[in-house]
Amino acid sequence: MKFDFIYFINEFPRLIDKVPYTLFLGTIAFVIALIIGILLAAAKSSKNFLLRFISRLYVSYFRSTPYITQLFILYFGLPQVIYSMRAMTAETALILSISMNSSAFISETIRGGLLSVNKGQLEAAISVGMNKLQAYALIIFPQAFVYALPGLGNSFIGMLKSTAMGFTIGVVELLAKAKIGSARSYCYLESYMAVGVIYWIMMLLVSFLQKQLEKRVTKHL
Repeated sequence: MKFDFIYFINEFPRLIDKVPYTLFLGTIAFVIALIIGILLAAAKSSKNFLLRFISRLYVSYFRSTPYITQLFILYFGLPQVIYSMRAMTAETALILSISMNSSAFISETIRGGLLSVNKGQLEAAISVGMNKLQAYALIIFPQAFVYALPGLGNSFIGMLKSTAMGFTIGVVELLAKAKIGSARSYCYLESYMAVGVIYWIMMLLVSFLQKQLEKRVTKHL
């Protein structure tokens, strides 16, 4: 069986149409994961035993189990016992599952960023009249974000790639569209190579933008 180069080239315009949708899914999931990750990092640093226990249990579960099982539990399993979840769309389940999975890794990235900030800065901020909330919001977190930026960028890239699992629950994103096309044409190699190249280019662009952002923010350190 010969490689159909013409079909391979023609796949790009058809598949690129799904790139904005893939970016949308990944970006929404990243924003949610970042919020959850910050809360988990704060809970892990809390003096409250229950908050620390819950955050550690959450991180342990989502870091230790395959993502695909988490997606299937959320979309196929939980609606069987929680009837209100039966109205949840596949798109929503994909975004939520990616967010919950990635937030466990992001929380560790943020916690590492917080530990990189000199503790003396918190004491200095309090000594000039700030409370702890103001000190963290205005001084500690902005610096921790800079330290955590490379890790956050890698998490975003990983989340964009995780959207490809959406085809398993019926979300027609980039990989799903390639799968549909290959099933019709039987040009499996050409279709999957095309989608692989598109993902590759997407990740290169995201990595480039990440490095540019890192250069900008590190100037202020």
